[in-house]
Amino acid sequence: SGEIGKAVVDGDLITRLTEWTLNEETSESAWGDSASAGYTNRKAARKDATGTIGGKLDSSDYAYNVFRPGDICKLVLWENASRYWVITSCLIKNFKLTFNPDTKEVVGWTADWGADGIYYAPGQSGASTETLPSS
Repeated sequence: SGEIGKAVVDGDLITRLTEWTLNEETSESAWGDSASAGYTNRKAARKDATGTIGGKLDSSDYAYNVFRPGDICKLVLWENASRYWVITSCLIKNFKLTFNPDTKEVVGWTADWGADGIYYAPGQSGASTETLPSS
């Protein structure tokens, strides 16, 4: 179940996390040539990962004290206590706060990130060994 998911930024466990997403994709090189008989040839080009982390504002551990837009950091996204994605370096692209005085909903935040170089899927060879911080 998704309830176990956690996120760690530069060794700091993100408190009050409500969601994280990871979008893994490969760009392509597409072309036609004299041998393609009018069809498109395709080959995989660059691998990439992007995503979002989000949560509720924690007045004892503000997320914006851990990272800000433009920061380059290590991000570890935990599926459970032993399976995790390691984004060895990522760019924090933005940070968004949501205040709603009308509904008095708890203040939420989201941040979009993009991998800066190599990243590793759970169990992938070459990934660093990580330990989930308790707090």
